[in-house]
Amino acid sequence: MLANLPWRRGKLYGIRAGSRWPFMMEPEPGRKIPGYMPFPFFLAYAAALLEKNGFEVKLVDALAEGMTDGEFMLSAESFGPEAILVETSTPSINNDLLWAKKLKDKFPKSMLCLSGPHATVFAAELLAENDFLDAVFRGEYEHSFLAACRAAERKEGFSGIGGMAYRENGRIIVNQRVELFEDLDSMPWPLRSQLPMLNYNDSFSGLPSPNVQVWASRGCPFGCVFCNWPSTMYGGKNYRTRNPVDVANEVEWLVKTYGFKAFYFDDDTFNIGKERITALCAEIKGKNLGVPWAAMARADTSDLETLKAMREAGLYAIKFGVESGCQDIVDRSGKGLNLEKVRENVRNAKRLGIKTHLTFTFGLPGETEGTIRETVKFAKALDPDSAQFSIVTPFPGTPYFKELDEKGLIVSRNWDDYDGANRAVIRTENLSDTALVSMLRYAEREWYRHQLFSRLMKKPLRSLINGIKKPDYALLFLKKLFRR
Repeated sequence: MLANLPWRRGKLYGIRAGSRWPFMMEPEPGRKIPGYMPFPFFLAYAAALLEKNGFEVKLVDALAEGMTDGEFMLSAESFGPEAILVETSTPSINNDLLWAKKLKDKFPKSMLCLSGPHATVFAAELLAENDFLDAVFRGEYEHSFLAACRAAERKEGFSGIGGMAYRENGRIIVNQRVELFEDLDSMPWPLRSQLPMLNYNDSFSGLPSPNVQVWASRGCPFGCVFCNWPSTMYGGKNYRTRNPVDVANEVEWLVKTYGFKAFYFDDDTFNIGKERITALCAEIKGKNLGVPWAAMARADTSDLETLKAMREAGLYAIKFGVESGCQDIVDRSGKGLNLEKVRENVRNAKRLGIKTHLTFTFGLPGETEGTIRETVKFAKALDPDSAQFSIVTPFPGTPYFKELDEKGLIVSRNWDDYDGANRAVIRTENLSDTALVSMLRYAEREWYRHQLFSRLMKKPLRSLINGIKKPDYALLFLKKLFRR
């Protein structure tokens, strides 16, 4: 059994597997789960690989299902697993360990394993502190977990399995990390048949729902000091791509099988390699699917010609990670991004009718109140269709965590706090943790006000009000707009 465990705290609902930035949020009014729900790619790929190799597999996403604790445990009991793999994250790790203990108590003879970024960094410590754990898998774990299941089935040892940490005769053994597999096309498509596919959603900038998330590549060749997956799951600046034909075939199958109204390339960085992107766009265009799509991208790895090819293939919206409107802050973050290029490609996207979503994060090296105000001003000047502001969360294993730790700027070691949507776990040399939260709220207020007034300039007030279909959403919007 592979599982994305339940994770709730009061009214807040966890976003874990599939998210590079796990956090908690409230469900939207009238919904059982949040409106944003990422697809658990690593779990689904691992499940597909196991099934392909003859194992009976149960894949459970308790968060996407909206399962209660009791419903999740009943689901596990109905299967009776001999091996259990759960994906963890830093802000959910305390919750995850409590669940892991429950599962071990219920299935004492099962091989209980952890995976995910946090488990990757603290593999030995987790095993030493939690005697109910049998193994931890570091980094990409699909092939490692398959090898471990084969070894367990044959009653063999685990010494040759890369990326695996485990116990043997009372000793904790941490094998070397597994080398990343280069041939992504050798992997089966993710196992989706057991998952609530219509519950996964990323509808930024008005992307229609239901939509489906797909990977066309893995990793990123750039060096953002705060970025989690490249540092933990991929072990550095590794970038691998899939065959455009296979990607387009998977998208076609998903749209025709489930009736999705849109699809989204949730790659670490989608738009790298002009020849590959144009080839993929040609394949998508040739499918005549008639549905829009979107992508997670960089603002400096596409030119006008590439954006045109993407638009002609149906690109509806694009996410650009900008991080700051201050070039010095961007440079010190290791991102290697020219803000003039951001301005240029946001303009290009708008000219082509592509909606834009920009993400910004506060608390990077050198951040001050002045640079945050500069970022907010920059965001408003670009006037994207939507924007996201957050406080940088330096997850363990990233260069930024190490830098802040060495400088004594980490203010919390309670992993429950590592949720940049709701709190700060750092201070900078110029800003306290409370000041960072205060500036985040300032940015949110300024952005909502900008949205309101910029939209008013574009359409009459009556049309704007009529466009808000539900009173609950109108109230939520006004609360955010005027939050003190």
